[in-house]
Amino acid sequence: MKENDFFIKWNTHIDDKYEDETTGRRVMAIRFSGRMSCTIDMHLGRLLEELIDIAKKPKTDFAISMNMTPSGLSKILTGSRLPVTKEKKLFIKLAADYFSEHTYSHACYLKFKDLFPVIYDFKSLEDLRSFLTYAIEYALDKDLATANQVNLEYVERGFYFLGRKPVLNLLCVMLSDHLVNDSDEPLEVYSTIPTYDPAYSEVLLKSLIVNPEKCAHVVFNHFFNGALHESSSSGKGVSLNFISVTQRGFNLNLWSTASDLGQPFLLLKGKLLLMFDSQIDGTPLLIPIAHKSYLSLFYNSLMNKDIRKISYSRSEAIAFCEENRHIVSALFNQGVDAVFNFTSIGYLLKEEEISSLPGSEKIGKWAWLLFQHIMNEGTEFYVSLAAMERFAATGKAVVPFIGAYSFPAGHRAPYMQRFNQYLMDEDSFSRIKLLDSHLTNMAILYAGNFCLIYAIDDEYALERIHIFDRDKVSPILEKMIKGNKLVDLKFSSELWNTYQEGLLSNV
Repeated sequence: MKENDFFIKWNTHIDDKYEDETTGRRVMAIRFSGRMSCTIDMHLGRLLEELIDIAKKPKTDFAISMNMTPSGLSKILTGSRLPVTKEKKLFIKLAADYFSEHTYSHACYLKFKDLFPVIYDFKSLEDLRSFLTYAIEYALDKDLATANQVNLEYVERGFYFLGRKPVLNLLCVMLSDHLVNDSDEPLEVYSTIPTYDPAYSEVLLKSLIVNPEKCAHVVFNHFFNGALHESSSSGKGVSLNFISVTQRGFNLNLWSTASDLGQPFLLLKGKLLLMFDSQIDGTPLLIPIAHKSYLSLFYNSLMNKDIRKISYSRSEAIAFCEENRHIVSALFNQGVDAVFNFTSIGYLLKEEEISSLPGSEKIGKWAWLLFQHIMNEGTEFYVSLAAMERFAATGKAVVPFIGAYSFPAGHRAPYMQRFNQYLMDEDSFSRIKLLDSHLTNMAILYAGNFCLIYAIDDEYALERIHIFDRDKVSPILEKMIKGNKLVDLKFSSELWNTYQEGLLSNV
């Protein structure tokens, strides 16, 4: 018998789905009687091993708390045995109680970042206990199904999860499962979940990506109606904050569509479809579907809709510039009306500095010409205090789709002083505006009827440029400018010199 094989001394029978009286969830009941041989996945064993390590407790201590012998626990950890069905609820409760009590602390969700890259901040011990209850039950149900040769992809009567807490917890657990276990292959995710929705905003806003390393292989595709709105607005548009936050965890592609794509969904291509709905009283409902044939049909139907991709990766942007040189030239001739900088873009870099960056061979010249055009042709220049402070702290000046040029601490002040050559008269000072904004990791450029939104992650590795119609973006930025007190602050050489001294004094 192979190491991972074991004999269950019962025949198996799948009961109807039943509703858990305490949680209101639909779960699968499995009865056993007779004898069969099978091979199981060790999901539960691996999960418990990880949780024991996180708790920093001896395995013997955990076994005693579970009313088990060390050898009995060892069999569960190695996958040679599973808890019997009649003890399932008690097993889950005891395990969740034990690990929550030995791991809960302020910001304890960070302890779980390798195990659950999608997670949220637990505000109480009960929050953590609830999350671990769902996680352990999820792993055990998968192992029980595998042990009894139940293919969950083809279960005719599926599961559903009803309520804010079940939806939030299972969303984090299921997504983390795929992010961790499928991390060696690209993962394409497609979403139509409104970025602000009465039923799901609280759930989605609480979910955090706390381990971007686990998500570097993910391409996140989001479908919306082409509109940009404020972060707290309802509707099917997106916000600048959504673009900034999402790009910091994933490679983000935005798709504009006028089609009705039905109820909100989250599709992990070829792996899992999560359908979202809400009850009359606003209670959120989550329906997971794993049937491979249906997933393929769903994806093909989606991509045949009236949709338009408005996002470009580095390779796509480079290819566009090479194939459409006349359009790029027209951009310079037309002029760049304004730029809004919420990250430190390398406008002041010298041509040879840009050329020294790996990957500059193909579009380095275009970047240099664009920067010179912006600095010399009267472009309105908005810059956030946070962007300047970040440059002072990191010394990184970003060249979109090429990389970040690094300045050591002693070279940062001279680099910033290059700005002085562009501040020779009152007209130059009048086009410079300061902003105090929570936005970060992006820059926005107005050119004619178009608005280009460049977004990057904290490590300057994940990046995208999103092309909007200008009239979709300008109302949001105009409102930001109108409510920003720093914009009215008159920029001058004295102010600039004083600010530089203060900014760099502690570097």
